[in-house]
Amino acid sequence: MIAAPPFAAYSTMTEAVVPSAEWPYVYASLQAFKAHVQEYPGCQRLEVFVFVEDDVGIRVHCYSTWDTLDQLEAFLERGYTFERMLADTADGAVERSLVMEKLF
Repeated sequence: MIAAPPFAAYSTMTEAVVPSAEWPYVYASLQAFKAHVQEYPGCQRLEVFVFVEDDVGIRVHCYSTWDTLDQLEAFLERGYTFERMLADTADGAVERSLVMEKLF
């Protein structure tokens, strides 16, 4: 019996906290950022999840998913990443960034 190889895609996850006062500007920038990143070759999707932390600000999780590891690495090296966008738009603190393999 021949089995199909597992399907894998490659993803990034970045977690940051944006001060509440800067959130409206960051949110507008995220809309343009999403459209921009999804034009890169191999980008399957860009997703952003948020949680309001009253005493801290807005906690943001940004995920990008790519067809191949080479495309993801090129984006991280030369592309306009979430970390770069955040540095341009807010005093938000990036808490962690991960590169992961998506299996399902």
